[in-house]
Amino acid sequence: MRLPQLALGGLLLAAALPALAQTTPETTATPRFYVGLGAYNSYYQQIGNQLLSQDGSFRMPVQLTAGYLLRPRLTLQLGVAYSGSTARYGQSTQFIGGAAGPNSSYYTLDGDYTQRQTSVSGLARYTLTANPSRRLQFDALGGFTLESRNIHSRGTQTTYITGSPTNASDFAFRRTQNTLLATGGVGVRYRVSSRFELTYDFLVSKALTGQQYEGLNNPNKDVFTGSQALGLRYRFGR
Repeated sequence: MRLPQLALGGLLLAAALPALAQTTPETTATPRFYVGLGAYNSYYQQIGNQLLSQDGSFRMPVQLTAGYLLRPRLTLQLGVAYSGSTARYGQSTQFIGGAAGPNSSYYTLDGDYTQRQTSVSGLARYTLTANPSRRLQFDALGGFTLESRNIHSRGTQTTYITGSPTNASDFAFRRTQNTLLATGGVGVRYRVSSRFELTYDFLVSKALTGQQYEGLNNPNKDVFTGSQALGLRYRFGR
């Protein structure tokens, strides 16, 4: 009686193997993590901005990005852009109570003015290109950006009366400005290899809280501002 039982068991095992094979999860070769580095330009961090520079040096903001693939066409991305510069007051003279004259009083400022700017963005990227095998891909982006500006000034103020110094005092102050913005735009990616992509993002933002930075083109916080980022991305995994 064992032979029919063994035959029946073999048939049941053979029938179960295809079902087990179908339920085995398939391993995907899609890389889920990436990092990127590139040049950045925005209303808040402008390439070659000479607002502070007195030495004619070239300013280049840089942006570091990192992303995680949630779904085949949806990615969450974190970006941090940074720029900074330091300028000297250069013995600037301010007259007290009127124009210059033989008995005029004035004071001079001798010191440094340092500005540091950071842009932190959290964006969702949705791939618009239906075919993932194409080298050229287009994305829609949306999320929020936090702009932070830190100012530090320090130096010495000297007061002159009838051409003679009468008082010298040190000064120092710090100031921080933060602005939260709603951000949206489009991105273009070109796959160079299985791991590297060239990327370009164009974004438009609108301030939600805080104020636009002083000294820029338009201090009105209700205007829309733009930003661009051009860089290289590296994907982890096969």
